[in-house]
Amino acid sequence: MPPQYCITGNIGSGKTTVAREFERYGIPVYYADLAAKRLMTEDGALRAALVDRFGKNTYVDGELNRAHLAAVAFADTASLNDLNALVHPAVFRDGAAWRLRQSLAPYTLYEAAIILELGRRNDFSGVIVVHAPEGERMRRVVLRDGATPEQFAARAAKQWPDARKVAAADYLINNRGTDLLLPQILRLHAALL
Repeated sequence: MPPQYCITGNIGSGKTTVAREFERYGIPVYYADLAAKRLMTEDGALRAALVDRFGKNTYVDGELNRAHLAAVAFADTASLNDLNALVHPAVFRDGAAWRLRQSLAPYTLYEAAIILELGRRNDFSGVIVVHAPEGERMRRVVLRDGATPEQFAARAAKQWPDARKVAAADYLINNRGTDLLLPQILRLHAALL
């Protein structure tokens, strides 16, 4: 099985943009956030657990009621921890099955925002952190999601501070808006090969 590296970074850092560039060079990428959304719809056991914990309004007409789930799960730390405890194991199982299908790749990437916060560092051959300053990240999220600065701050507060995440990196990609991404990606790709 090929080595797997985690690619992470705080909200608005550009980790998905960087992951997509690796895909252009034939590197398979597992997008954990997209998988979580898919599994919350498709995985019957996960659906049942979410309804049990967060109420029957978690699904409306068979569709995930994201607004309800976000309102309840982000209301307090215990509820968010419960959501993570239900969703992340399903995502890790799905990611492991996906990785088994990538046997011909030189390496794979697992893109996830809070992998370090979940204590999963040792599941990977190394950790790539995509970093951008907080002001730049906030600007991106406000433009991308239509979020308010307060909403950005609330989401960012659930992640490790930038300095801690950067210190945990085996590999760092700076995405400040002033550094060219492609040369950094190509250097790292060559090193990982």
